[in-house]
Amino acid sequence: MPHPTCHLGAESEKKEKEKLTDMENSVVISGGQREKEVEEGVGEINGDGWRPNRCFRVRAERGRGSAHARLTALRRHRAREVPGAPGAPGAQRAPLGAGRGLRPWGRRAERCGLSTEARALALRPGDALAGGGGRRPLLASVARTLQSVTESFARVIHGLKVGHLTDNVIQKSKRMILDTLGIGFLGNSTEVFHKASEYSKIYSSNISSTVWDQPTFRLPPTYAAFVNGVAIHSMDFDDTWHPATHPSGAVLPVLLALSEALPPSPRFSGLDLLLAFNVGIEVQGRLMNFSKEANDIPKRFHPPSVVGTLGSAAAASKILGLSTTKCQEALAIAVSHGGAPMANAATQTKPLHMGNAARHGIEAVLLAMLDLQGNKQVLDMQTGFGAFYANYSPEVLPNPDSYTWLLDQQDVAFKRFPAHLATHWVADTAASVRKHLPIDHIERIVLRIPDVQYVNRPFPDSEHEAHHSFQYVAYSMLLDGSITVPSFYKHQINRPQVRELLCKVELEHPRDNLPSFNTLCCEISVTLKDGATFIERSDTFYGHWREPLSQEDLQAKFRANVSRMLSCDTVERLIEIVDNLADLEDCSMLTTLLKEPSTPGMVQKSIQHLTIPQYNLS
Repeated sequence: MPHPTCHLGAESEKKEKEKLTDMENSVVISGGQREKEVEEGVGEINGDGWRPNRCFRVRAERGRGSAHARLTALRRHRAREVPGAPGAPGAQRAPLGAGRGLRPWGRRAERCGLSTEARALALRPGDALAGGGGRRPLLASVARTLQSVTESFARVIHGLKVGHLTDNVIQKSKRMILDTLGIGFLGNSTEVFHKASEYSKIYSSNISSTVWDQPTFRLPPTYAAFVNGVAIHSMDFDDTWHPATHPSGAVLPVLLALSEALPPSPRFSGLDLLLAFNVGIEVQGRLMNFSKEANDIPKRFHPPSVVGTLGSAAAASKILGLSTTKCQEALAIAVSHGGAPMANAATQTKPLHMGNAARHGIEAVLLAMLDLQGNKQVLDMQTGFGAFYANYSPEVLPNPDSYTWLLDQQDVAFKRFPAHLATHWVADTAASVRKHLPIDHIERIVLRIPDVQYVNRPFPDSEHEAHHSFQYVAYSMLLDGSITVPSFYKHQINRPQVRELLCKVELEHPRDNLPSFNTLCCEISVTLKDGATFIERSDTFYGHWREPLSQEDLQAKFRANVSRMLSCDTVERLIEIVDNLADLEDCSMLTTLLKEPSTPGMVQKSIQHLTIPQYNLS
């Protein structure tokens, strides 16, 4: 149905008729594209065939209609206004701005609310409308480049297939999945996990999923994902990426909860799980690469609460098979769920950020499936996702057929002990300097590290504060020669020897040591009572993406983390299933193992056995 005609006034209507020549009908579009444009009001069909809708061009200039429709209307109108436009007699290349009656394309783009990138491309000097010679018209290329960023995310989420996964991405993501599972099992022993579990028991549903290692404890998928997400981040033991976020904890609980709750037919394969997992990881990485601020260790808000929520929504959209339109709506809803301040770092509330990211992603998708609508340009706008990051400059994602995964280019870091990633440089350096000195002769310790305020905690009073303390990690390593899960228990934190060293640690922040996980370093200077000084420096550590954990050590970490809850046989079966995930025909084999009853003999094991192997930190 044609879009209603605008009343432009007799004089302006006459001028418009004079400018609308047969040239407008010479613009070549496909039948499917023509139907789309008629449906959106971009074009209309009359006795002479398709033609651009003049009223929609006016609406486009006033910023109304979808980005695709607005851009299409301006593209069609611009083609009419330039002599020799494609398809017209005597078509030839003409510079932008050429042609009688042409109104500046850049001004039109700005009026339509198109992005900075769109306007910049529209105004590039020397560009031209392509005519003959078989060359692609510039505007067709620009149209693809300038489509809505949000729409491009939705198209990638919907369009990526199993065949797009590379062997490298599959291998890296299997390592992330194994590590995240182990940390989730370990987190079930924490106080914050039990509090989140008790809270979630008030919710019930006919559709339910299992809380890992709790075979009789079932919750609606949203809250199973919430509780398992809390467990994963309860000790700050989960993987870390660059730009800075914890990518896996917001995604894996969502996929396992949904795969268990959905009907058994059709079955989800291991490749289906890997694809949805990587879509969720990819969305997080792409969003963080749109801002320079995201390259640094966060200061204002916790990234998983923002990008993790959208990654969760993307993964859920993929596993549930949402259309491009529904994916776009889910992202819009998810943005309104995002955000958690860094003031709650080093408290029991911080793990809730990960659980909420998982839960809110599922909720956004379920609401989108019920036709709840949001702003379809939410990722394009400074008042949308740009509200979270300074210098936000979004870009349209590549076409799925020519897609390159960020995980192919940027690996993640796996932690050897449960603490903020920046403290791992400190532990590495402290282990090196420890070899040279008697601990009881230390007079002064200076840590030269980036200025990260929420990890500057000289007198930690709780496990969570100790996980976020440069000082505690330094003197714990100097005293014990290793750092393990029990190192952060309160009785360890309150040891007299530790408290004695607390007053001897000082922090310095060299200006050239930037707070980025990709570039930071640590230098420790220890002065003894006799005046002797020892200095060591670490530019990276074992487990960082520049020096990744070996597969053997990653599996050893997993075994240590789950040994209290699962039998040795179950542990080895889990390792085998994840290692062969790409060949798994039915993901229920994995979820069945996650809810297998704990072995009584294993439950009685001392928590001391939950330590990871003692790696050489020198």
